[in-house]
Amino acid sequence: MSLPFRPFRAGRRRIGFGVRRRLVLRAALALSVAVIAALAARSGYATRRNARATERLNSAAQRLDSLTDATPGDDRRRAAIAWGYAERLRLGLESPFRLVEAAARDPRLTADERRTVAWALLAHIVRGETHDVDPAALDGLGPIENAASVRGEQHVALIEAAVANSRNPRAGELAVRFAYTLAAAERIVDPSASVLAAEAAAVLADREVARREAVNVVRASRDPIALVRRRRESRSFYVERPALLETEPDVEHEAIAMTPPLLESVRAMRVVPNAPEPARLGDPPATLVQPLYAAGTRVPPSAPLAVTVQRYLPMVRAHAPHVDAAALSRTRNGEMLVALIHAARLASTPVDRSERRAVARLLLASAVAMRSAAQERVWFPGDSVPAAADAATSLGLASIGFDRDVPSAWRPYFVRSLVEAVNDVRRVLPSLRLDAVHVRFRMQAPADSALAMHDPATRTLHLPVLSGGGTLAHELAHDLDRQNAVQLGLAGYRSDVAARAAGRGGAPLRPRDANSRVSASLLALTEELSETPSSSRATSERPAEIFATRVDWFVASALARRGIGNGFLSAVEDELLTGHVVHPERLRTSGRSRSLLTALEGMTTVAPFARHEADPSAQTLLRWSLAGPVDRRVASDILRGKAVPGTASSLFGGRECGGGHAMSDGRVALVRMAADARARGWMRLRARWTADAERTPWARALLRQAPWSPDLAERRVETLRDYILIQLSTNDALPAGVSAYGASVAELARCGG
Repeated sequence: MSLPFRPFRAGRRRIGFGVRRRLVLRAALALSVAVIAALAARSGYATRRNARATERLNSAAQRLDSLTDATPGDDRRRAAIAWGYAERLRLGLESPFRLVEAAARDPRLTADERRTVAWALLAHIVRGETHDVDPAALDGLGPIENAASVRGEQHVALIEAAVANSRNPRAGELAVRFAYTLAAAERIVDPSASVLAAEAAAVLADREVARREAVNVVRASRDPIALVRRRRESRSFYVERPALLETEPDVEHEAIAMTPPLLESVRAMRVVPNAPEPARLGDPPATLVQPLYAAGTRVPPSAPLAVTVQRYLPMVRAHAPHVDAAALSRTRNGEMLVALIHAARLASTPVDRSERRAVARLLLASAVAMRSAAQERVWFPGDSVPAAADAATSLGLASIGFDRDVPSAWRPYFVRSLVEAVNDVRRVLPSLRLDAVHVRFRMQAPADSALAMHDPATRTLHLPVLSGGGTLAHELAHDLDRQNAVQLGLAGYRSDVAARAAGRGGAPLRPRDANSRVSASLLALTEELSETPSSSRATSERPAEIFATRVDWFVASALARRGIGNGFLSAVEDELLTGHVVHPERLRTSGRSRSLLTALEGMTTVAPFARHEADPSAQTLLRWSLAGPVDRRVASDILRGKAVPGTASSLFGGRECGGGHAMSDGRVALVRMAADARARGWMRLRARWTADAERTPWARALLRQAPWSPDLAERRVETLRDYILIQLSTNDALPAGVSAYGASVAELARCGG
C-alpha cells in the first residue's frame, strides 16, 4: 500500500508560503531603502541645485551693483540701462517677470550684461526687494488728532502685515480695500484713503505674489530665465493675471474674515508725536541719470504711465519744486520717469516730506496703472512684425497709417500691438466687422482732452502713440455704435439717436423686433447710470460714451475670465482701480445688467463664454451697500432716541428672517459691516457739526470726548444700521441688476447680530 503524499505536499506549501513571505518582505525593504535613497539623493540634488542657483543669483546681484561704477562712453550708457532695470523693478513700474525677460533680450546690452541683469533682477524678486512704496504717499489720510494726521508709515505697516500674513496675498489686498472703504464710510479717514490704500495694497501684494512665484521658478528649473519666458508666453504667472478675473471663493472668504480686525486697527491708530524720520535709500549714481533719460527717449511710450504722469503733473508742479516739470511733461515710459525722479533727488537732499508725498503718489499711481500691461509681450527693434498694409489686410481693416512725426523705429511696435488687440477683441465679438475702419497713429492727440478719438464721418480711429494704448476697445465700441446707425440710415451714433428719440417724447420703444430691442437696451444703459445714487455727474454723460465705456468693461471682463489681459486693447483693471482711461463713475452699474448684452447681440455676435452673467463682485456689492439712500428725518429721529417703526422689533427671529438665520455667508457679513459703517459715519458727521457745548453723550462717545458712555452711541448705531438694511432690502421700485442681488443679501444681513 502506497503512502499518501498529502503531508509532504502540505509541507511544501507551508515552506513555499514562508519563503515567499520572506522574499516579499525583503523586496519591500529593498524598495523602501531604494525609495528613501532616491528621495535623499533627489533632495540632496535639489538642495545643491538651489544652493548653486542662490549663489548665482547673489553673484549676479553683486555684479549688477558693480555696473553702476560707470566708465565713460558707451559703457556708461549700458550701465545706465542696467541700473534702470533695477530701479523700475524696485519701484514696481512694470511686471517683474516681464522685466526679467526684457533684460535677457535687450540688444542695448552685451550678452554677458543681459545674463547678469536678468539673473540679478530674479535675485531681487526672490528677496522681495521690489514694489517699494514710500510711506509718504499715505500721509494725511487720517485718523486726525488735534489737527495732526497719522503718518503714512503706520498705514504701510498695517497693509504689509495684512498681505504677508494671509494665505493668499490677494486676500490681504482685498481685505485692505474693504477695511479702508469702510473706514472712509465711517469718516475716520479721508475719502481718498480707500483708493490710496487700495493702490498700496495692490503693489505690495504684487511684491509678495511675485516673490513666491520667483522662488518656485528657481526651484523648478536649472534655467529659470527660460522658464520665466515660457510661463509668460502661456500667461501662467499669477502676478500677471488680469485684476478683473473673478476672485476665488476661498480668497474672498479669507478677505472678509480679515476685515473686522483690520478696520479696528485703523480705528485704533493714533498720532505719534515727534516720530523719527525713517532712513531712505542713498543718493542715486549721478553719472547714470542723464544717460538713462536719453536712452528712454528712444523707447516706445507706455500709455498707462504717460497718461498718469500728465494727470499728476499739476500736483507735482505745486508741491515738488525740485522736479523738472518741463521734463516731466515729456516723460512717457519707465526709464524716463526713473531718471527724472532721481535727478530731482540729487537736486534736493534731504527731500522735504511734502515733496516726497507728491512724488510718492505719482510713482504709486504709475505702478498701479502699469499693471494693465503686465502680460504684454516683450518687443525690441528687429522683432518680426508684419508690415502695416499686410496687418490691415489680415485684420480686415481698411488701412493702418502713421503721421510723419511718429518715429519709424516705433511703428512695428504699434502694428504688433494693434494686431494682438484686434485678435483679442474678436475672441469676445467674433463677427466684428472692421472693413470700413481706418486706424491712424499720431504723435499729438486730435483734441486737447481726448486720449483717442473715433471720427464717425470717416470711421477713422485716431490713436495718439502717447495715450492711445488701452483705448482701443472703447473706440471700437464707438465704431460698432456708428456701424449700426449706418445700417439703419441714421446720422450719428445709434445710442445717441435712441436717447434723442426718447427725449423728444417719441413713441415708446417696445421690443417688437430686434431694432426696437436694441434701441430700448441702449436707452436703458443711460437710465441705469442716471438713476443710481449720487448721479449728478453721470446724467451729463453722452449715451455714446456710456455705451463705449460699458463695452470696454464687458470685453475686459470676458477676456479676464480666460486669464487674458491686453493693456493696449483695454486699460480697465477693476471697479475701484479702473485704469487710466475709464472714470469710476461710469462703472457704477457694471454688474448684472442685461441691457448691454441685449444691445450687443443686436449689433454683432457675442461669444458664448462672454454671455456668462457672473454675480457682482464683493467690491461692487460693498459699493452698492454704501450708496443706498438714508432718510434724514428718520435718521434724526433715531439720534434723538425715538422709536422707528419696522426696525428693532422686526429684525430678529421673525417671519422675514426665517427663524434665526445664521450668517454663514461672508457677503452677508460684508453688507452688514457696510450698513454699520454708514451709520457710524452719518452719526459722526452729525456729532462734528454740533457745537461742543451742545454735544450729547452719544456724540461725545463717537468723538471720544469725555465724559461719554459707549452704550448710548452703540444703541443708536445699531438702530440706524438696521434701518439702513431695511432700506436696502425693501425697495419700492422693481429691483434690477446689482440691486436685485444686493437686496436679498441685505435681507439676510438684517437677521444677523
